[in-house]
Amino acid sequence: MRHAGTTHRRTRRGTALLATLFAISILATLTAMASQRARGSASIVANRRAQTVARLMAESGVVAARAEIEGQLRNAMRTQTGDSTAVDAVFAGLFDGTGEVGRVLLQDSLDDGVFAVTAVNASARLDLNNAGVEGIETLLRTTTDAATARRIAERLDARVRGAEAGAPRVGLPSAQDEALRARDSLRALFSGTPIGSTSMGRGVRHPFESLDEVQDFLGEDAAALGSIANLITIDGDGTIDRRQASPSVLAAASGSLSDRPTRVVVIARGWQRGTALTREIQAVFAVQDAELRLVRWREASR
Repeated sequence: MRHAGTTHRRTRRGTALLATLFAISILATLTAMASQRARGSASIVANRRAQTVARLMAESGVVAARAEIEGQLRNAMRTQTGDSTAVDAVFAGLFDGTGEVGRVLLQDSLDDGVFAVTAVNASARLDLNNAGVEGIETLLRTTTDAATARRIAERLDARVRGAEAGAPRVGLPSAQDEALRARDSLRALFSGTPIGSTSMGRGVRHPFESLDEVQDFLGEDAAALGSIANLITIDGDGTIDRRQASPSVLAAASGSLSDRPTRVVVIARGWQRGTALTREIQAVFAVQDAELRLVRWREASR
């Protein structure tokens, strides 16, 4: 009997040990799952913070660049006497004397957020929305054969005119466009007008809204635009800056000529230190004396 009692107690202790080990195993598994979820939540929070910081810094870059350019133009207009040398010097400094992307105009940081801003002279480039078949073909023939140049030019022009198969016939903004316009209060701040539904006077035209859209539309034909990427835009107003436009653009353009830019694209990139995510804002401004008036706003994550 004594031997049997000892065996029974040993059996109970063994069962208790197994139950304890099983419980510990379950608790360890639950702890690991909870830790994994916590790490996932922390990663999501960190990513959202990086996105927010990047966008806010890019917006700050646009605001700062606009203030800087307008300030330089006002000072130049006050100091110049009988000619426009001072104003011309402002634009030459923005674009380094070319129609391409110039030096970094501004760069600043706030805590762990950073922005950098450059500027593009859209008036020194050929506007694909206004150039027509002949203008686009003339520019393309500087880098590709005549047949390819003609085909691409006809495709682009047909798309802009709304004659391309499947292109919308009415240029009304989509619901998504309206939501973006309503969200971006800076658009209303810069333009000085409320944001609302508008056909933007397009009628049956269907102009491109970005060069990325041009590339997506052309597909394989987009490769032909690679060598003239710095000579084209979709942000022009029909006026060409004769001082900074290249000979190729001047030969292809059919719009009026000016001695100064009438359209400036401010490109602001914002990011959080230590993260790869970058938010890019392209703000297109019409130049009216010493004032920059917003006419287009694009955003993308890079």
